[in-house]
Amino acid sequence: MSKYRLLLFFILALLLALIPVSYRLSTNAVFSLASPTQSECRIVQHDLGEACVPLHPKRVVVLGGLDAVLALGVKPVGAEGTIESFYEAAFSKADLAAIEPIGFSETGVDLEAILKLKPDLILQLAFWNYVSPTYDLLSKTIPMVVVMNQTEAEWKSVFLKYAEALGKTREANQILASYHARLAEFQARMGDRLNQIKVSLVRVFPLGLSFYLKTSFPGSIVAETGLQRPPVQDVTSPQALYIDVNPEMLDVLDGDVMFVWSFGYNAPMIRTAQSVLKRLQSDSLWSQLKVVQQKQVYEVSSSTWMGYGPIAANLVVDDLFKYFLGEPSS
Repeated sequence: MSKYRLLLFFILALLLALIPVSYRLSTNAVFSLASPTQSECRIVQHDLGEACVPLHPKRVVVLGGLDAVLALGVKPVGAEGTIESFYEAAFSKADLAAIEPIGFSETGVDLEAILKLKPDLILQLAFWNYVSPTYDLLSKTIPMVVVMNQTEAEWKSVFLKYAEALGKTREANQILASYHARLAEFQARMGDRLNQIKVSLVRVFPLGLSFYLKTSFPGSIVAETGLQRPPVQDVTSPQALYIDVNPEMLDVLDGDVMFVWSFGYNAPMIRTAQSVLKRLQSDSLWSQLKVVQQKQVYEVSSSTWMGYGPIAANLVVDDLFKYFLGEPSS
């Protein structure tokens, strides 16, 4: 073999040897997220294992349970879902507008958008043991803390685990103590009425209506107050938050007091749901309900009553003070 060919062979072999190294470097560059060393982080146990979480996370991405993070005074760089207007109880409109939207759990989050944000911590909420593929894809390079819930009634466990990951357990305990104090005030002022009033929880959506169970977010709050539920609605279920109602069987919605809200994932759906509610209110079966005849039906905000976290929970309690006691809590 000539010296020229030998040199050419050597150069080709060297280039082939460098390809895997180049690939590894470029792959790492895609994520460009160095995991913190043991001295820079603390181990947080979660439902899918453990994560080495930075001592002071600065770039947090939230995949469900945004309310809990905002309540702790942390503004994430990105979040899944809708940035609700009631979050302004914790942050200004400008601050909330700066949170990067990364998609919806119903249609899938944007992995590329998450990576561009270069998070140093991802918090993820999963229901009914379903964890999206994002965990396997991201947890290898980014600290992730996952909380798996079976019902919405477990919202406090999400709050406390998120607080642990963010190093804000003390603040979380103070927030929950304040929440429980408000419930105690409500109970004291209601007295024996708590055992006498049955509360119906009704959602109207574009294709029909349903009543919410005790294991739903609003149902769990009503249960904590000690207020009663109509017999048909006095149900807990690990697999359902609500039960759909046949329009011919509206009597299952009756109670002493009804809270009703219309809901849709976007503006057209919201308008359709509101139209359905108006048609329902003109239905003869609706007008026969005792709660309607006694004018004890109250329309409330869907975003708060279908929320999930301490900010929404306190706003639901605000409504209870308003409609049962006619004044805010002290």
